[in-house]
Amino acid sequence: MATVEIDQDLCIGDQVCASMHPDIYEMGDDGFAYVVDGMEEVEGDVVDRAREGAEACPVDAITVSE
Repeated sequence: MATVEIDQDLCIGDQVCASMHPDIYEMGDDGFAYVVDGMEEVEGDVVDRAREGAEACPVDAITVSE
């Protein structure tokens, strides 16, 4: 099991995470990325996809930790 978090102080609203994996990441009305409700803790192949989104973030605002 892995925990997915987005540091709102770092997020610049680039949208790359949400465009890659909209089942894990979504854009809020404020223009910043958020973890989709219920996806804060993931397992299996979802962990790999969450990491892909984190690695694509240009400001390293996303953390996926086990």
